[in-house]
Amino acid sequence: MLKKKKNATLPGFGLTMGYTLLYLSLVVLIPLSALFLKAGTMERSEFYATITSPRVMAAYRLTFGASLLAALINTVFGALIAWAIVRYRFVGRPILDAIIDLPFAMPTAVSGIALMAIYAPTGLIGRHLLPYGIRTAISPLGILIALTFIGLPFVVRTLQPALEELDGKAEQASASLGASRWQTFCRIIVPSLLPSLLTGFTLAFARALGEYGSVIFIAGNIPMKTEITSLLIISKLDDSDVPGAAAIAVVMLVATLMILLFVQAIQWWSGRLTGGHKSMSNKAMRCESKDPWWVRALVISLSGSFVLLMLVLPLGVIFWEAFRKGIPVYLNAFRDRNAIRAIYMTCLAAGIAVPLNLVFGVMASWAIAKFTFRGKGLLIALIDLPFAISPVISGLIYILVFGMQGWFGRWLDGYGIQIIFAVPGIVLATLFVTFPFVARELIPLMQEL
Repeated sequence: MLKKKKNATLPGFGLTMGYTLLYLSLVVLIPLSALFLKAGTMERSEFYATITSPRVMAAYRLTFGASLLAALINTVFGALIAWAIVRYRFVGRPILDAIIDLPFAMPTAVSGIALMAIYAPTGLIGRHLLPYGIRTAISPLGILIALTFIGLPFVVRTLQPALEELDGKAEQASASLGASRWQTFCRIIVPSLLPSLLTGFTLAFARALGEYGSVIFIAGNIPMKTEITSLLIISKLDDSDVPGAAAIAVVMLVATLMILLFVQAIQWWSGRLTGGHKSMSNKAMRCESKDPWWVRALVISLSGSFVLLMLVLPLGVIFWEAFRKGIPVYLNAFRDRNAIRAIYMTCLAAGIAVPLNLVFGVMASWAIAKFTFRGKGLLIALIDLPFAISPVISGLIYILVFGMQGWFGRWLDGYGIQIIFAVPGIVLATLFVTFPFVARELIPLMQEL
């Protein structure tokens, strides 16, 4: 049962919460329930045998292992980048800050093609590493590179607000009492940033678990060696083993949900430590860090080099490949009827999905930020769920609902209505994958008002 904050004078809880739960159910919960019901059609022994077969276990080990390692790498370098952006002033700082969001905007398939052009045996970097026995493509290392690429913004954007809100008074008091800069960093700064650091790490880990587009091009997709779970689900579907695909998807979905609930537990713990309040004077106390020049130079150079290697270089390769045959050839590509149709469909799906998710995001963020009720952490985790699960799973759930073998497929076909492999299916998939963005941007803003 939902319970509003006592003595709340703000209006709209019933309307915003009702719309939030309705929209969440239609877009996320009902389609996901089809996944569990499909997996439930299997016998218990068959389900267990499917999710524990040697090929599936190898995919689990690779997916979870590479995701964990990528999240650790992103935590280290993401912390350095966030520190440099917030605490230092240097030439190119706004550009560095803007480039961090690049993996959010680039289609994952485009990212995979760019990474393959760089790290393939004949690629820009791959051909120089191959003589030393380092194979960066069609190997687990290639998967690690792709997962690091897509996970970096989660750490930086989670840690950045925490650094901006860090209490400057505590640092000044520590320095006035004779503490060295290192002591202040270890005893004042690190404990304050630890919840945000853990949150960023966990979000990057969850996002890496569900990645598909950027991995399949660079992985090689060799069973038992470079095959991730998302690709294994596709293989099951190609073999018409829908229950087997649903069983593997359920395991990944439950793992992702547990990770997101862990994020909410970290944020709850952080709120308990701070008493649920943030000092409004912190921003006034922020100042440029007094780190020694060599520390500043090291942090900035490491941050810039990592961003250059992981983000800027793939972007440069995309532009190079697009324009290397000349601008006329580039412009001529837009005259192709299929290209024009694809651009039109993309704009149409975005034009429908964005306004719908905008309305949901405003209402959900108002209900979550302005009222206290039981289950708030679970609600936020469910909103974040499409952010982290594989696009393969998001496609599968709509096939289970609207496909010819799904709940409504035959009924819709009887009336000549086509959802899957048609415009409505594209819009539904776009709604699902962009579902959390508006709400997750507005919730912190409304909490600060």
